[in-house]
Amino acid sequence: MDNFHYCYPDNNASCLKFLRQTEISVILYICAGIVIIVGVLGNLFVIISVSRFRQLHTPTNFLVLSLAVADFLSGFLILPAKFIEVIENCWYFGDVFCPYYMTYLNFLPFVSVLNLVTISFDRYLAVCNPFFYSTYVTNSVAGICIIFIWLLAFFYTYTFLLHTGGSFITYWCVGMCRFFNYSDWWMIHYTLTFLLPMLLIICLYSVIFVTARRHVKAINCMMKETKSADSKKTQLSKSSERKAAKTLGIVVIAFIVLCSPGFVFIVFQMFFEINSENLLPLRLALTYLSTMNYSIDPIIYALFYPWFRKSLKMMVTLEIFNIICYWGCSHYSLTLSVNLTQN
Repeated sequence: MDNFHYCYPDNNASCLKFLRQTEISVILYICAGIVIIVGVLGNLFVIISVSRFRQLHTPTNFLVLSLAVADFLSGFLILPAKFIEVIENCWYFGDVFCPYYMTYLNFLPFVSVLNLVTISFDRYLAVCNPFFYSTYVTNSVAGICIIFIWLLAFFYTYTFLLHTGGSFITYWCVGMCRFFNYSDWWMIHYTLTFLLPMLLIICLYSVIFVTARRHVKAINCMMKETKSADSKKTQLSKSSERKAAKTLGIVVIAFIVLCSPGFVFIVFQMFFEINSENLLPLRLALTYLSTMNYSIDPIIYALFYPWFRKSLKMMVTLEIFNIICYWGCSHYSLTLSVNLTQN
């Protein structure tokens, strides 16, 4: 107990907090700040890039945009409070904000998971059934899927938090914010929001990479038999689809690697009675590991997507404002000339 202190020293009803050396706390907050800044700014760059440039308006990129919006909101609404809560082991944001925080904490990660599943299915259709994909998968279809994803996540989160017998706990001690529910509901929750989506993603990408290897062999054989322009065009198209599948596959793998340990830890806690005080360092480490998922996607895009690097450079050098001004001035000049002609 020498390592513990009250969250609010002047209140004997306060929760206990774990005391760390000042140097360690400073390092933890610096690392948390880096994760938050990279996550918020990186995903903001993705949002601006896909939204602003028309050549990026494809079904796949719209799904990437939806994922970036979910990760941006997570970094902006969840991560600051999450890091403070897990570092200090105290809740300093009041009882009123606690239910909203718990809602965001369950809603936005589930949106990200559903986006990753949809992206995996999109790449599956593009690689394994390209004729169907090019005919039926349009920007409108992607938009409908995105709306469905966000609505599904919202109604599921609403049902789980308010209609399964759970409750928000803030009254056990001052400085607490928890959501408690029955163990059976927690198992159903984690199965639906993580385990089943992860297994579906793994199955889809397994089929994608097997099919991609088969396509490579078929294209190589075709290129040996003919050197026509059509075959070269087919090769470039297939190569582009495989490259997109590979890049987004890395995003999915990063999600599984970073979030799986936290899932295993939660399940382990549910089945084995262990003093939670002994697990504080492990919980802190797994929190940092899982939250890196919100900031790593833009780094992957920067490494593998030329369009992201180009748009990022334009935003950093403020060249994008020149383009916006050029478009605005051109539109104004066109409108003015039309009005003068009519008059």
